[in-house]
Amino acid sequence: MNERLPQKISRRAFLSTSGKLALGITGLVAGSTGLFYYGALKHRVPASQEIPSHMAELGDLGQLTALQGMIKIHYEATIHDAWVTKPVKSFVYVSVDAKGGLLILSPVCTHLGCKIDPVPVEKRGGSKNLFFQCPCHGAEFDDKGNAVGVVSQGLDSYEALVAEGKVYIDILAPIKGSISS
Repeated sequence: MNERLPQKISRRAFLSTSGKLALGITGLVAGSTGLFYYGALKHRVPASQEIPSHMAELGDLGQLTALQGMIKIHYEATIHDAWVTKPVKSFVYVSVDAKGGLLILSPVCTHLGCKIDPVPVEKRGGSKNLFFQCPCHGAEFDDKGNAVGVVSQGLDSYEALVAEGKVYIDILAPIKGSISS
């Protein structure tokens, strides 16, 4: 039988072929990555076009930063989860902190998820730390959302997001309350 034996390849030819292959693969990866980023930049939606539906508008920045004390602000938003759309109506407590920034607190008790209420001044019993109380199980929180009784975790808060003079919160991204020791 007439068998073909493999040809011997020189070291120079092997290295040349390997180098060309490596350069080709690098070029392919770099080119596809470049096209991906070009497409992402080309089709980016400007921030001023539309606010996502899970962002809840709380009001004008000027009015909110001029607040005295804590106020309750109601909001409406929509959550899109795969093929399910769910309207959400709720509220948050808003005040101005010592540095002049907005403090936005969730009204949901970290114990079992009940809605908390502000404690009337006459029922605080001289405790300047007591500001909110859960009507279900008696969890207590101060005016900054820190836990002062029954529970160890403070109230969740939200970051104030400002766009075109309006304040928004992302209802899908609460900041977990601090845990007291």
